[in-house]
Amino acid sequence: MKHFLLGTILGAAVGTVFSCMKDSEGNRPGKPLKDEFDAFKHETSRFNQALQKAKKASQDLNDQMPQAERTISDISDNIEKYSRHIEPTVDKIKQKSDQLNQDFGENNIVK
Repeated sequence: MKHFLLGTILGAAVGTVFSCMKDSEGNRPGKPLKDEFDAFKHETSRFNQALQKAKKASQDLNDQMPQAERTISDISDNIEKYSRHIEPTVDKIKQKSDQLNQDFGENNIVK
């Protein structure tokens, strides 16, 4: 424990001295790290905004799902009603078609 405490104090002292030094252009060694950290914070902020927008869009979609389901159900019901309504007409057309095919077949038989 004694060595750990000594290493911590020594590391902090060296880090403080190192951070106070400047290169020939007057920049401190930690400046590029600070720039990268600031860019990372900016990107994190943009990611959080995009995430919030995605959550809102998901919530809006969930809110609109019942309306869409009702609309689809109504369309399905309308199609079913129309299908039942035109069924007799379709059956009559089939019968007429079958009759025409039979008449056409009888008239074209080579005797």
